[in-house]
Amino acid sequence: MACMALTVFSATALLFQMTSCKKADAQTASCPVATYQVAGLWTGTYSVNSIPAQGQLFYSFVIYTDGTILTRGKGGDGKYYYSSGTWAVSGTNVFSATIISFVTPNAGLPITQSITGTYASNGTMSNLTWADTNNPNGPSLSGQYSSMQRVN
Repeated sequence: MACMALTVFSATALLFQMTSCKKADAQTASCPVATYQVAGLWTGTYSVNSIPAQGQLFYSFVIYTDGTILTRGKGGDGKYYYSSGTWAVSGTNVFSATIISFVTPNAGLPITQSITGTYASNGTMSNLTWADTNNPNGPSLSGQYSSMQRVN
């Protein structure tokens, strides 16, 4: 019985040694680089072009496989604001979305925004910009997102 247990243990150790990747091997074909779909939770920050003193504020996307998106962003007033809409990725990895803000008491009318940037299957989105396409509450704003990271 001890001989059988030792044989199973040795075989398991050998199998693990043969199939595991070493950090140095991470770029070889035997150890594929992780790829991520666009659907999921993405977090980062955003800024407003006309209010640079406001700095970077928290922002997140929840992107669903059915083509819908929910967003949550912290405003300069410290409150969180939410939007929903639709998204797409073109054949050249251009991410685009159109979102409409949720209407809450004392928040005014809904604001429509467009988002564009570059999606990468390594779990990042970069060169992301946003712009109001319809803001009935005041001047139209625009800005950038930091490189958004997919939360796995």
